[in-house]
Amino acid sequence: MHKEQIEIIPLNSAGKFKLNEKREIILPKIDFKLRTTREDTFEDNKFIIDDYAEALAYYNQENEKLFYVLFAPLPSYKLIFSNQDLFKLNAQELFDFLNKSDNDLHIEDYVGFGSTKFGLDIYAPNFTDDPTSSVEAISFAIKGYFDAIYACKHLDINKLQKM
Repeated sequence: MHKEQIEIIPLNSAGKFKLNEKREIILPKIDFKLRTTREDTFEDNKFIIDDYAEALAYYNQENEKLFYVLFAPLPSYKLIFSNQDLFKLNAQELFDFLNKSDNDLHIEDYVGFGSTKFGLDIYAPNFTDDPTSSVEAISFAIKGYFDAIYACKHLDINKLQKM
């Protein structure tokens, strides 16, 4: 089986998912089958969520620009960052891999860890108890998104997209 390779370019793109690109431009390029689309809100932010079997893509409802993508570990693709297939690593291996280039990783008990430098968040809920646990999802976002989330500060997608 041929696996699609989705390369992460920090704070820019994950394959054909280009951050701050309009939804109308991204949708025709995506090879994944769109299952559903819904609207949601968080704080003052209103967004559109495109649900693919392989990923969730979040767009700012106001300007329909992409700001966040969540990938699940599936056999249909490889999620590549710095020539490494991220889903081949357990949580500790991935932590060590990212920590080589970002020694300021944020660790959140029973959630996982992430890098504001790379705009990546790793969902590995057992990481603090079992460092060799599996990675259940990897998120990728615009600059400043995880800074606000980790600091529990007000998140303003419009402001972040103008930076």
